Amino acid sequence: MNWEQVVQIQQLVNGYVRAPDEKDFDAGHLRRILTDDARVIRPNGAAMIGPETQHIISSHDGATDGDAATLGANLVAIHIWPGARTMLTNAESYFAPGGVVIAQVARTGEGWRISEMSNRVLGRAGGAFERVMATGVPEADVT
Repeated sequence: MNWEQVVQIQQLVNGYVRAPDEKDFDAGHLRRILTDDARVIRPNGAAMIGPETQHIISSHDGATDGDAATLGANLVAIHIWPGARTMLTNAESYFAPGGVVIAQVARTGEGWRISEMSNRVLGRAGGAFERVMATGVPEADVT
């Protein structure tokens, strides 16, 4: 195993996970992370856009095989709904799933890129889970 390659792949996955926290959806940034035909498989197909987020990723475990690689990691994602900063004792103010992400990575002419990213939720805390999974968006007012 080439550890330099493993670190490069970990950095790709970290950059992908940090993008929503930093609100960095610039096309150039995403091109440095994803292949042109990348697939992102979200739980129930939901895309969480809008709330303040903090994604914490750890325990990266990767393996390379020529021009392909797989990396798995644990992920906790904290989502705080708009207007809820002072109400975190209210379960409807946040949503915090935890689980495992798996990245399939391919070496391209520009370096390593994620070709598929999947997220398997193992547990969750907070409220409004069904609404988020159905719409991808929490209610705007949580007071």
